[in-house]
Order: sequence, then C-alpha cells, then structure tokens
Amino acid sequence: MRYYLIKRTKRVLYWSLMAAFLLIQAYPILWLLLAAFRPNIELLSAPFALPRSLTLENFVTIFTKSHILTYIKNSAIISFFSLSFIVLFSSMAAFAIAKMKFQGNRALYRYFLIGLTIPYSVTLIPLFTMFAKIGLIDTRISVILPLLAFQLPVSIMLFVNFYRFIPDEIIEAAVIDGCGIFGIYGRIMIPLSLNTILTVLAMNFITVWNDYTFSLVFINSAELKTISIGLQDFIGPRGLKDWGATYAAIALSILPTLLIYFSLNSRMTAGMTLGAVKS
Repeated sequence: MRYYLIKRTKRVLYWSLMAAFLLIQAYPILWLLLAAFRPNIELLSAPFALPRSLTLENFVTIFTKSHILTYIKNSAIISFFSLSFIVLFSSMAAFAIAKMKFQGNRALYRYFLIGLTIPYSVTLIPLFTMFAKIGLIDTRISVILPLLAFQLPVSIMLFVNFYRFIPDEIIEAAVIDGCGIFGIYGRIMIPLSLNTILTVLAMNFITVWNDYTFSLVFINSAELKTISIGLQDFIGPRGLKDWGATYAAIALSILPTLLIYFSLNSRMTAGMTLGAVKS
C-alpha cells in the first residue's frame, strides 16, 4: 500500500510539473493570439485581463494601412531560396564527407563545424564592406548568402550523422548495378534521408524566417523589407504604438513558424533520432 501511494504521488507530481511547464510555454503564444483580436482600448487599460470583446479591426488595419503583404512576400522569397540552397549544398557536402573516401574528409568536416563557433556580429562589418564593393547592398542576395553560410554547418552535421547510419552495402550494390555517383545521391541517399531533410528545413526555417540582423543591416528600401523589419512600421511618432495592429502583425508573422513546427514535429523527432544513432 505504501509503495502504491509513493508511486502515485510521484506520478501526480510528474504530470503536475509537465502541466505547469506546458502552461508557462503556451501562455505567451495564447496571450498574443488573443491580444491580436482585442480592441486597443482594452489593451491599454487592462492588457492582462480576460478579453471582454473581440474584433477583426486590427487585421483590417494591418492589411489596409501597412505593407505587411509585401514584407511577407519578401520573407517567403528569401526563405524559399535560402532553404533550397541549404538542403542542396549541405546534403551534397555531407554525402561526400560521409560516403566518399578521400584524404582530408575528416579535416573538411571539422572545417565546416568551425562555422558553429562564429557569431553573426563579428561578420557584419566585413560582409557589409564586401557587399558594398560588389553592389549587393539592398538586394535579397545580401540576406540569402549570410543565412546560407551560417546555417550550413549544423545542416551538414545532421546529414553526415544520418548518412553514416546508412550501410555502405546499399551503395556498393548500386555501384555494381551500374549506378553513378549522382545516381546514388539522387536515387538512394535523398529518398532515404527524407526525415533528415524535413528536419533541416524545419529547423532552418525558424531562423531564416525570423532573421532580423542581416535584414536590418543589408536591406534599406521598403520594397525589400522582411516581416521582422516591417513590424517597426507600427511605431508612430514619439514612439507611440498601435498595440492592436502590432500584436495582429506579430501573430501573422509567427503563424508560418507554428504551422511548420507542428506539422513536421514528428518528422523532426524521427530525423534527429536517426541522425544521433551513429556518428
């Protein structure tokens, strides 16, 4: 009887802690979503109280009085090309490092991993100087290239760990059947690494979509602003803010991230688990 009570108490404590942790994590998102539909007068008078009324006025404001659709389009374009190149280059580099035997492949792998230790801030001045000289300032390429460079190391690491998990016998059988190097990569490695590809896409999408640093430094024109920079439009004279429209714009900006994360969560878990089995 005593053992049963102790076991039940531990279970209750465990699930109580899990529920508290979930509440702490979910509360800011739920509050933001509710705030996006609340009138400004309520947000100013009682921002943390339960909403007395809900309205779509905030969303009407951001769609009619701001360029948020342009900002979302720019973020989508940058995200699409950045993620496409990240998956392509990291998977090809990882395939060469993990499965092609050549002198220096371990050193090459370590060279890529050095990128994990380099912070964004130390590269801003050299990048700005270089981009200014070749005329890339105020272009989408000036944001795509740094994002690609900084997201490659962790992506290569995930792909390398997964490719090492694939038996060499599969590749040897393909070679015997007359399959070339690009055939092995395109017909064998890519289909087998679907979970890892989705993991890389989901992880990097969060960083690329929410990029603020490179967009702020390299983008000047309003026509090329991303959603993270465009949120500044809701700051009025003397720092006054339209809080309802601001929260609506923020809710709209995090919607793609939430959709990607929750839709690919199981695939991400599977991809990261497979990549961690063998190194």
